[in-house]
Amino acid sequence: MPIGSTVLWWGALLMLLGFTAVNVGRKITWYLAVDQFGYLTFAHDLLHGRVFHHWPPLDALVGRLPPRVDILAQTYIADGDRAYCRYSPGFPILLAAWLRLFGDDGAHYLNPTIFAVLLLLLLAFARRIFHSRWRALAAVALVTLFPTYIHLWAITPTRDLSAHVAGFLGLYLLLPGGRHRTAAGAALGYAVTIRPDALLYLVPAGLVLAREWLRAGTPVRSAVVTTVRTVALGMLLGLAPLLAFNQMTSGNPFRPTQAVEIERFFQKPGAAVAPPAGDPRVGYPPPGWHGGTVEAVQGGGLRLSNLPRTLPGNLALLRSAYGDLMLAVAIWGAVVAFFQRRVLCVLAVSYVLAGLFFFSCWSRPDGRYLSGVFCMLPMLIVEGTLGTLDVVRRLARRRLVTGARGLAFGGACALLLGATLIDAPRTAALPTLAWLVPGVTAAALFAAAVAPDRRVGAVAAPLFAVALTVLAVTRARAGLNVRGGFQRPEMLRARATFERAVEPRAVVITTEDVGRPAENIEYYSGLAWAVYFTDLARWGIGVSDAAERFARARMKPYLLIPPTQPGGSRMLEELGQAFLVERVADIPPSQAMDYFVAAPFHRGVRMELYRLTLRE
Repeated sequence: MPIGSTVLWWGALLMLLGFTAVNVGRKITWYLAVDQFGYLTFAHDLLHGRVFHHWPPLDALVGRLPPRVDILAQTYIADGDRAYCRYSPGFPILLAAWLRLFGDDGAHYLNPTIFAVLLLLLLAFARRIFHSRWRALAAVALVTLFPTYIHLWAITPTRDLSAHVAGFLGLYLLLPGGRHRTAAGAALGYAVTIRPDALLYLVPAGLVLAREWLRAGTPVRSAVVTTVRTVALGMLLGLAPLLAFNQMTSGNPFRPTQAVEIERFFQKPGAAVAPPAGDPRVGYPPPGWHGGTVEAVQGGGLRLSNLPRTLPGNLALLRSAYGDLMLAVAIWGAVVAFFQRRVLCVLAVSYVLAGLFFFSCWSRPDGRYLSGVFCMLPMLIVEGTLGTLDVVRRLARRRLVTGARGLAFGGACALLLGATLIDAPRTAALPTLAWLVPGVTAAALFAAAVAPDRRVGAVAAPLFAVALTVLAVTRARAGLNVRGGFQRPEMLRARATFERAVEPRAVVITTEDVGRPAENIEYYSGLAWAVYFTDLARWGIGVSDAAERFARARMKPYLLIPPTQPGGSRMLEELGQAFLVERVADIPPSQAMDYFVAAPFHRGVRMELYRLTLRE
């Protein structure tokens, strides 16, 4: 029934994408952390036709800062009389174009759109791999169902998803049958322009081209060489914005601004400095919440010595996202793919292994960096389930009926036994998936054991995809009543509150312990700048010295701190020697968000806002 199958497939796909998009859209957060603030600031610089940024508080500190130092919560580097973003220009270019079309309020809808594009691209990618739209739909549904939390990077303006869209687009165009090799190279090059570590996509891309070379006969190998040249030319086009930006900022087109992270790759890090014992805690921030203060320009996060500690953490993230049984199915899927879908094996296994190694050299495990891995593993899981049915039928057609029946029956029993004995983490949809995936697959394998020469997969694939889609839509509908806590209404209320609380040209000195107020004050308030205590510590400037310099530059220094700020009383006493310290707002926890104070680790914290007026 081709017409009925087509209608059902399109209906399932539209339901999946529609409910996923609405669910993600309701959870968009307008609250900015470090990266988001940096990308938006860079995008606005590009909109105004400039690469270098002018930050007025920096003018007040001329001659007092190190010659090269992190500023703006470590998103920009001040190098002499220039300040430039430490992030690559790829995503800010996309963001600037989006802002030009939809304005500032539309910025937060870029990444949900990119997430939808990524799901559609994965659908096309998997469809070309499997030659089955149902298996492709199953793979995409699994991407949305496993608790990898990849959707978190769709509700906030970060560059991760756009890099993976460009990387997967490049791989898709390189798949056998693809003819747009220059476009493939341009997509891969632009992925690196967005995130330099997207170089990892060159590993599977290179292996695909190498496989094409090995399979080509001697007379046509020259055509493969031409293909490589074409891809290289496209890559150069995609890398052009990054190379130009590097030349402008570092004087070397091949030295990205984030090279500071990898320049000590083979060195061991120094001992971590523990916080003083007995100091009161503010807001209970997680480890790594503070900016660095050891060096003027922070870096060295990527080190080989991190591997023994971070790799187990990343493996633990995979186990918590998929469960041991699903990871075993993915590994079996890689084995099956090696024999019947070599391209999938080459692409997925090479990227997963390269990604795990590279991202385990960071200082701590982070699921955000594994987003590409999270897009690859569902395809291996589909191959490990429905692909096994293909192996059974292939064995039967080669008259190895006994082996086919044994594989089908043994695989079904192994899946059911694993689902019974292996406990899945009680996270999101994982407990349901731990039974649904083995159950549907085992039923299909039992049917294949009875009739191994029949196309059981042709029936199992639609059932599998529809079941997963129903589960995904059900869970998305259940989450529709949850919305982001800081969106446009909260931003407008905080902006209005801040306009009443501080004077124009205010510089607010605050702390990272309560959230990320500085980035949001800078971007949203429209009349104030902000710095953290960690910024001042990195610059080697005391609070009183900085406040005095701001005041003499005709700026209005303020202090936004909680009453429990460590050393707060002593700091206020010292400020009182040169300033008239006036508390202008005592902010209860319920109103902290109105002053851009928010964080996932507290539901509000009491704050105090002080105005510092220089004594003449």
